[in-house]
Amino acid sequence: MDDLKLYAASLEQLKRQLEIVAAFSDSINMRMGINKCATLEVKRGKMQDTGQQTTLLNNVTIPTLTDKQTYRYLGVQQALEIKTSEMKDLYREILHSRLNLLLKSKLSSKSLFNAINIWAIPSITFSFGILTWSTTELREIDRNIRTTLTKFGIHHPHSSKIRLYLSRRQGGRGLLNLEDTHGKHIENLRTYFYKNNSPLFQAIRMADDNLSALKLSSRDYHPTQRTDEELKHEWRSMALHGRYPGHLEKEEINKTESLRYLRAGYLFPETEGRLMAIQDQVMPTRMYLRHIAKQDIPSDRCRKCSQAPESIQHITSSCTIMAPRDYLDRHNAMAKIYHQQMALKLGLLQHEIEQHLYCPQTLLQNERYRLYWDATMLTDRGVAHNRPDITLFDKQRESCFIIDVTIPADDNVSRAYAEKLNKYGDLAFQLKELYNLKSMSIIPLIITVNGLVEHHLIENTERLKLDLNIISQAQKQVILYTTRIVRKFLQGP
Repeated sequence: MDDLKLYAASLEQLKRQLEIVAAFSDSINMRMGINKCATLEVKRGKMQDTGQQTTLLNNVTIPTLTDKQTYRYLGVQQALEIKTSEMKDLYREILHSRLNLLLKSKLSSKSLFNAINIWAIPSITFSFGILTWSTTELREIDRNIRTTLTKFGIHHPHSSKIRLYLSRRQGGRGLLNLEDTHGKHIENLRTYFYKNNSPLFQAIRMADDNLSALKLSSRDYHPTQRTDEELKHEWRSMALHGRYPGHLEKEEINKTESLRYLRAGYLFPETEGRLMAIQDQVMPTRMYLRHIAKQDIPSDRCRKCSQAPESIQHITSSCTIMAPRDYLDRHNAMAKIYHQQMALKLGLLQHEIEQHLYCPQTLLQNERYRLYWDATMLTDRGVAHNRPDITLFDKQRESCFIIDVTIPADDNVSRAYAEKLNKYGDLAFQLKELYNLKSMSIIPLIITVNGLVEHHLIENTERLKLDLNIISQAQKQVILYTTRIVRKFLQGP
């Protein structure tokens, strides 16, 4: 800090202080910025407009501040008092200007929210502890930020507000909440002033009886600040928004892997915002419009199949009209990732192909391995389910893996895993007998429509000797296809 503010009992004393500052500045070859300097005389709490200037021994002249003038000290305009309302308006303007610039950029979602937190929001948090902000003012600014995010398609107006402020490791988007940030700043500054018991700090604490935002004379003052745990509890308690975090905490879900897409932050902000709205179940389906939004629509039946209520779960996983094409494409996108990585690992492919260009061959083989893609397995006796997604035979170890991919709704994870084991039990028994195999394994690979990772997926991926990063690649394809399916459904005829 190279800004200096001097206090004196009289103009003569102030001049002597200024002489010392000028002499010291000259001795270290530092010049005083006279165009930013001024003196201010106060008598009985009122500014005195004397019009006089203070001339120092080195012929430096410092002007006197008039009644209508202000000066800028550490970024804050002030005179006899801080110009609070003017500074608040200025900080709001800077914040929203920076926010709009960032939202027009092409940053990924995580980078965008990091940029907002480290460039836009500090333009106003700089004033915390200096200016007195009310809770109402801070909430209004937070509301304006959310409105701007909604304007740019980054936050759905009916999505969870709480989730917006949760850290990404907890399933949120990591935006700083001004009310909570203000509370933390004030608490940290109060702690600093209370830790030091020098006479100066004691005098400051006694004098600050509601004079500053810190309210140091009151030991009982504790500004509002919510923890991540409190936000999580509030999020989970919501009737509609709380369903996703409820699934996230279930035993059969690996929470860390399920939230990897948020920690990585590779999605576009608009795509991530749409996914949040899908997970929060606030997309304008007929069920939502009729029963939540209370709109007068003739029917809540699915506009495609007319067989079931049009909920977000129905659109993403249960519509019979969309199953042959949209759900199958999503399923194959995940299965192709595993198939290609297995083929590369086993030496059946030499070069990796971009995922969207990869077309698996029905059979890849060498002297040791045979890798089938979506092929009917012939057996002596007929079985009901004989066409798994991927089948791998290891001739050397005399073993076989039956690998099947499924992308269920969030609340069907346990049932989907058990169904896959039962579905291919007969086929596994027949193949083991037919080829005289020593071992036979059924490996379900499960990621839900909302990107939740079933807890066996890590173990099963390791059993296939694949890098665990493949889970993130598969999850990315699933959530991208889910958002595409919902957008196509709701925007279609």
